[in-house]
Amino acid sequence: MPVAGGAGKRRLFRLRAAAGILGDGADGDSDMAHTAEAGVAAGETRTLALIGAGHFLSHFYALTLPPLFFFFREEFGASYALLGARPVLLAGLALNAAAIAAIGLVSSYWMLALLAVAAGIGNSVFHPADYAVLAARIRERRLPRAYSLHTFLGFFGTAVAPLTVAALAQWMGWRSAVMLVGAVGIATVLTMAASGAAVASPPRPKDAANAMSARRHSLPILLFFGFFAAYGMASGGIMAFTVIGLGKLYGLDPASAGAVLTACLLALAFGILAGGELPDRERLQVRLTGAALVGGGALTALAGFADIGAVGLAVLLGAAGFGMGLVLPARDLMLRRITPPGSTGRVIGFVFVGLSVGGGLAPLLFGWTMDRDWPILLFLGCGVFLVLAFLCSFGAVLAARRKTG
Repeated sequence: MPVAGGAGKRRLFRLRAAAGILGDGADGDSDMAHTAEAGVAAGETRTLALIGAGHFLSHFYALTLPPLFFFFREEFGASYALLGARPVLLAGLALNAAAIAAIGLVSSYWMLALLAVAAGIGNSVFHPADYAVLAARIRERRLPRAYSLHTFLGFFGTAVAPLTVAALAQWMGWRSAVMLVGAVGIATVLTMAASGAAVASPPRPKDAANAMSARRHSLPILLFFGFFAAYGMASGGIMAFTVIGLGKLYGLDPASAGAVLTACLLALAFGILAGGELPDRERLQVRLTGAALVGGGALTALAGFADIGAVGLAVLLGAAGFGMGLVLPARDLMLRRITPPGSTGRVIGFVFVGLSVGGGLAPLLFGWTMDRDWPILLFLGCGVFLVLAFLCSFGAVLAARRKTG
């Protein structure tokens, strides 16, 4: 029978809707579930992309200045050796980027030093803040790969910084170069600030502070602090002085030595990605850490004796760098196992102080050796510190087993 008028059309619409509900209810529920899952995954991807961009820049800025040491020494006569999560994250990255940009305006070494300190202060807050956001915004099953990709982006920034900044300095002058890379960071901060919930972190549980107070000085956490310090000494020495050291040892020009360093750091970054694909099993992680760090330490030390040309050194230090990267996803997962719920930022903040301590002492120690023309000690020392890092991580795992056993 025909249906006429507005009321008839509405009745027909209701009948069709009812038929759809009765006939396709299961499909409708499935579609809704898929839509919800896609929405959550898209939100996590946005979070990972934004925090990863900031991580890339935090590492990029860490190596913005070392390629310019030649310019600083010539212009200023400086010695090598003298040199809630969301608001903290944004303020730290903004300070870091602004300080890097302002270095392009300095007229004296001491102004340069003060701005370098300001950049370091801005960079210091990034790791506790970034891991707190990731732990809050990324689901448990995606965390291993998320940590791996996040760490990869940071070290990729480290890897591309030397050649990028050196090339920009040659093309437009070192002052314009640092101002340009600083401006990129400020633009990234503005994007993150406009992202809303993608870079938000919920409040910590009320008992998180008490749990962290009890755990922060436990032996496993202190040994992880030692791991970070030793790893920071090794990686800090390699990143800051490989170009100078290879020039002094083998007469490599800055471009060739910079290419060797870039090969090492790119291999480190891809080692991180490879480490993120390995099973999350503690026994495997301990063995992998031992082989990678001890082997990487031996190869790094060998670079101080092997006059095999730029290509050979790139292969040698690239293999060492791959091993150094392979262990980092396992490091993050082992730390997460012993971290109280809601305390990720505090634990990461504490142990990453060790990385800052090691990274801060490395220029003093290895800059001193460079000023005295002992570049071979750079590669020997970095190799020893990598072995020491493994011993600390192995001790932390043993101590954690005894506490839980």
